[in-house]
Amino acid sequence: MSPQIMILHRPAGIRPFCWAAMWLLSLGCGKTAVLPSSPIVAMVDDDGINLKEFKTAFMDIEIKDALDENSDSVKELKRNLLNQLIEQHLFLAEAVRLKLDIGPDELNQAVDRIKGDYASGEFEAMLQKQQVTFEEWKERLRRELLSQKVINQAVPENIPITEGDIQTHYKQHSKEFARPNEIRARQIVVANEETAKAIRLQLMQGADFASLAKARSLSPDKEQGGDLGFFTKGEMPEEFDIVFTLGVGKISPIVKTAYGYHVFKVEEVHPAKPMTPAEAAERIRAQLTQERRERLFATWVAGLKGKARITVNNQILYQPIGRLDSSPEPGHE
Repeated sequence: MSPQIMILHRPAGIRPFCWAAMWLLSLGCGKTAVLPSSPIVAMVDDDGINLKEFKTAFMDIEIKDALDENSDSVKELKRNLLNQLIEQHLFLAEAVRLKLDIGPDELNQAVDRIKGDYASGEFEAMLQKQQVTFEEWKERLRRELLSQKVINQAVPENIPITEGDIQTHYKQHSKEFARPNEIRARQIVVANEETAKAIRLQLMQGADFASLAKARSLSPDKEQGGDLGFFTKGEMPEEFDIVFTLGVGKISPIVKTAYGYHVFKVEEVHPAKPMTPAEAAERIRAQLTQERRERLFATWVAGLKGKARITVNNQILYQPIGRLDSSPEPGHE
């Protein structure tokens, strides 16, 4: 039986520029061709995406629930993942055309930056979990960096946004721009509940909160008298939200968190209020810039796809991932 061939078209409204977040895309192309029965998942012009590449990308996805590979959601995930790989192949071909590359120093700096985010042994554990060698991982990183370089050249970051654009957007969406309720609070953090109870009793009897924080708190903000500055609900750990139930000058009950036992005091409250156009300007500018970049990106990618021959082998695409190990090796990479 000959494999099924599927050509899809991609909807608008994507949010590009972050490779890990490109799951909402679907496939699209211009010219079409027929794939032979083979372990090639897709062809991008003369460039094949084989099972090993597809499986490696699929295994990178964090899936919390049990995997039912016959479900519509998993099939959609596979389609979207394949589209990410297809687009990367298009970007890399464009890099060749534009004579762009990632030099050894640039690549090594990125490697060091990423490895620095891992604790001792965690990076090696990540490679083992993904079943890739360091050199394979480094090559994938090079391809992603090069793809991003192509995107940045095709879709500039600095897109002019006029004051008129900002004013028009503010008038049309003024209800969206409100300064949230902010609270400035202090905290004292200690290691056990008994100490917290004793400190809270002192505070209720009139002791100075800042002085006690400097003398007794375990938190780094002790040097500022436990001052946390202004923050909104949800900015801090969930347990801190108790301060939004208190009035100015009030002392909280003892709150237990992963850091220890806390006592809070509310110093100031800034009630929620509408933002002025001037206050909202930078937020609007960033939003409009992102929206326009997305439109430019979508148009650019559609142009690349329109000039390419993209074919998808559904028989291979929807094969259960668990069976891929037994598949024959592709004839070409």
